[in-house]
Amino acid sequence: MSGPAKGKWTAPAPIDALTPAPLKESLTAAEQNELTRLETVIQKGWTTFLDVGRALMTIKNDELYSDKYETFDEYLRVRWEMSRSHAYNLIGSTEVYDELSAMADITIKPTNERQIRSLISVPKNKLAVTWKKVVKEADGKPVTAKLVNQVAAEFKPRKTGKPTKAAKKPASAPRPNLKPAFKLIDVIEELAGNDKNLLSNIRSLRECLKKIGREK
Repeated sequence: MSGPAKGKWTAPAPIDALTPAPLKESLTAAEQNELTRLETVIQKGWTTFLDVGRALMTIKNDELYSDKYETFDEYLRVRWEMSRSHAYNLIGSTEVYDELSAMADITIKPTNERQIRSLISVPKNKLAVTWKKVVKEADGKPVTAKLVNQVAAEFKPRKTGKPTKAAKKPASAPRPNLKPAFKLIDVIEELAGNDKNLLSNIRSLRECLKKIGREK
């Protein structure tokens, strides 16, 4: 079998994988029932996610763990093998959802964890305006986590800069070796004999050196 002529370009065969599959005209009754069942499972999972967050929040606030565990973090780790960050994300997500749900003028609410997670660090007094802007920019299309994150970034507190590092304590000066000085004073004291004036000055010098040694 002869190949293409040398030097002549041949267009590659189309790649079927890049061609989107055509949409079905409609689902069968059995397929529609299966879809409804599976979407109910997903919806229950979302509801369970919120219920778990509320349960953890109540246990934490009312200290219902305190008969067996010293801290809430210990309760999470030992009782549920749950990290602190995951538990507080659940609690924070629940607080955000309940806050938005309590507002009568908000009819479209978050529908999954990823949407809510970006709202946790938004100040409470800016939560409603943030979510309303998200819905407005979605313009009737499904709200994506990316859109929520972009809008939420506008309302989150700005970081003022890197915290300054604590100044290191200066190294303490080494303790001076005063032994040679005291030995010299002893020699001078012996040579002073009965000279009371000189002996008085020597004693004053000795006390001064002792004080310096204690201060260091």
